[in-house]
Amino acid sequence: MNSIDEKGVNKSFHDNSKEDMENGTYEVIKNRLLKQGSDLKERVEKLNKERKNVFGSIETKVLGSERIITDNNCIPRDMAPVEDYFIFGYNVHIGLKSKVELSDVFSIYKYENRSFVKQSFDLISDKDFINDFDELYKYYKNTFFAKFTITEPYFYMIFQTGKDPTDIKVFKWVIEGNKLVYVDSRSEHEIRFKNKSEFRFIKATRDDQRSGIHPHVSILDKVFVETLEGDLTIKIEDNTTTGKGIYSEPVEYMDQTLDDAEIYYADLEQIIILKIKPYKEEEYRYFIFNNKLKNVVRIDSIKDTCILLPGNHGIIFPEGYYLQNGEYKIFDVEADNSIFDKRVSSTNGEDYQYIFYNTYSGLYLIYSYNIIEQKIDTPIVCSGYSHFNNGEMIIFKNESEPRKNHIIQIWQTPYVGKNYVTEGNKDSLLFKIGNKDIVNAMADCKGVCKLIQKGEGYQSIYVDIVKESERIIDSYFWLDKEEIFNLKEVLINIKESATFAIGEFEKVMRIKTSTKRQIEEVSIRAGKVLNNLKYGSLDSINEYVKALADIRNLRGEISSLKDLRYADLNIVNSLDVNVKEKYEEFSKKMC
Repeated sequence: MNSIDEKGVNKSFHDNSKEDMENGTYEVIKNRLLKQGSDLKERVEKLNKERKNVFGSIETKVLGSERIITDNNCIPRDMAPVEDYFIFGYNVHIGLKSKVELSDVFSIYKYENRSFVKQSFDLISDKDFINDFDELYKYYKNTFFAKFTITEPYFYMIFQTGKDPTDIKVFKWVIEGNKLVYVDSRSEHEIRFKNKSEFRFIKATRDDQRSGIHPHVSILDKVFVETLEGDLTIKIEDNTTTGKGIYSEPVEYMDQTLDDAEIYYADLEQIIILKIKPYKEEEYRYFIFNNKLKNVVRIDSIKDTCILLPGNHGIIFPEGYYLQNGEYKIFDVEADNSIFDKRVSSTNGEDYQYIFYNTYSGLYLIYSYNIIEQKIDTPIVCSGYSHFNNGEMIIFKNESEPRKNHIIQIWQTPYVGKNYVTEGNKDSLLFKIGNKDIVNAMADCKGVCKLIQKGEGYQSIYVDIVKESERIIDSYFWLDKEEIFNLKEVLINIKESATFAIGEFEKVMRIKTSTKRQIEEVSIRAGKVLNNLKYGSLDSINEYVKALADIRNLRGEISSLKDLRYADLNIVNSLDVNVKEKYEEFSKKMC
């Protein structure tokens, strides 16, 4: 490892960086930063391996499948645990049967040794409940079981009594260990199938409007929106003299004013969510604007429900997710009419489950997010799920047709219960620091690695790398310990490299801008020259000679473009080919 002076600065870094800076190469600094990013990633992976040795680790994986047999053909609707028991809820086509029994809606099993043992109805055989259950099916002919909901210490059985999922009847119980104590059948007000988002939309007002030839609405002076002249346009410049933006799509009615559209926004720091309804349109359109990357994506499934990921990493919604770094994915799942059902977190603070529920189909979408890897896998689609104290989770595979034979999939997950005891090496420094703090530090470091990998992803990226490195160093005092693989050392190196890169990157951007402008100027001149040759009249030998001279001069300018730093050679070579062909064509006419 490199030595650190009393100020916490890497000595060898200064020695090497002096030589590098004398070379004046942005590429050298960038390559050094990439190597340091790889070094940080390797150390984090070593730390993660050691952390798992100290605290243990439970991976998410499929353990196998089992089957349960019901008395009647039915479609599973939901399941819920009560200690080591679980209640299976379903719907049976009654046919000529005059009365619905408990056994037509529920089965109770004990889960032990990854097998299912059928139980009696003692768990829910309360006389008042049975009476309320009988009256429900007596007075509401279209009743069917919808779902279970657990809000500790309460256990709710929810039945739908009409066509709308909000037409419900609810039976409430109290969970006492492995028993249920019946409360009442009047708890509908405690259950609401509502769309839920963990942020608030703010409506843009007249004060946010900016007048001009192409007026628009300013959203926090970061992004600008209008629905005029037949298009919904999103801009990143507060310039009302032009209608050009970074994103545009047609609207239904061309004739509308700036006041006609309904525009809402939610500020989530790096990203801004836009909710826009153009004039006379029925549906809102939803967009995510990334203030760092300066780009926009439209994701309408945000409308139902949208939940924040931990650590300000981004958002998750029924169809997919969007991360602050611009990564997003939309999965091919049935997501309309979905609500947020539950968030489940692991005791180590590393893994999170986000569960959405479709109020019409009864299907669940179970997403898993790991804050260290910062990724989300394809969701589990099922008709019910149950978590148990040892972290095992069982799910009912989705079934579209009634049957007696039902497949239950068994998963091992890190979502153990509050009574689950994990053993650890108490003598280790990692144990004394604590699993959650180490996980958070690793997640932060992985975030720095991702920023470095983005390279020139956006203009202020090196400033962000410096700020984030400083924040991590200041947040975790133990980063310089050998047991932590001295993450502080490499973070200091990264901070210093990124500091040097800021100035060099600005120089590079100025050079790139200048090179791009010169190429554009020559392209415009080339277009004029070639158009004059194509559509103009050359009546004398002198005019032909002048035209050839213009083309030769133009080819000389194009050739000089190739020597410019950061020139796009594809554009330059294409321009050179066009002019060369015209030059050869006119040369033959002169012969």
